[in-house]
Amino acid sequence: MTDQVLRILRDRIVSGELAPGARIDVTTLAADLDISRTPVREAILQLEAAGLVERQPYRGTVVVGVDAQRLEEVTALRIDLEGRAAVLGVPRLADSDVARMVEILTELDARADDPAFSLGVFNDLNQRFHDVIYAAADAPVLRRIIDDLSAEADRIRLHFDVRAPLAEAFHREILDACRRRDGAAAAAATRAHLLESYLAMRGGERSVPAGILADLVAELGMEVSR
Repeated sequence: MTDQVLRILRDRIVSGELAPGARIDVTTLAADLDISRTPVREAILQLEAAGLVERQPYRGTVVVGVDAQRLEEVTALRIDLEGRAAVLGVPRLADSDVARMVEILTELDARADDPAFSLGVFNDLNQRFHDVIYAAADAPVLRRIIDDLSAEADRIRLHFDVRAPLAEAFHREILDACRRRDGAAAAAATRAHLLESYLAMRGGERSVPAGILADLVAELGMEVSR
């Protein structure tokens, strides 16, 4: 039950239904879901550990807002871990997995003009596309960490317009690498994809402030300009 409540709350936060600053009342939520307060409390503790909510004096538990420094850290961790997952997963992909990725990209293209594209459609399809690779990596702990970081990034991304065809070229690069079962190429395209998304959410500024992300970009020899 705690896992179910956790999924419900995380989905509401990521979708924007629970906006930054929104209060989560344990008693009210338990009544709405027709369950006891214990699994709600446990789910909130996990969300707090993941940095999605925080307890504030006199207000209780509230949804955390967008933090530029947090975006930088989340991006750095995703670049590192999702690159590793691509190296592991791509060589293990079946033909049916690649076919599924093609289907997802086709749907992503078809729904680009959907009014809800920036309000969750992109996040959902983008996650499903990448998850095909990460599932093939057969590393459940790594995949769980990636899921948590991805959920946080998706929540942040909802504050920005993703209609620009920023991801399309990277998705094609990743797909081509998957067809060749080239894990290194898929990892490089995935990392570049994540870095460009970060830069776009910073207003397109072509620089990375000194810190964890800048250190990782330098360590991996990544180019900021593309």
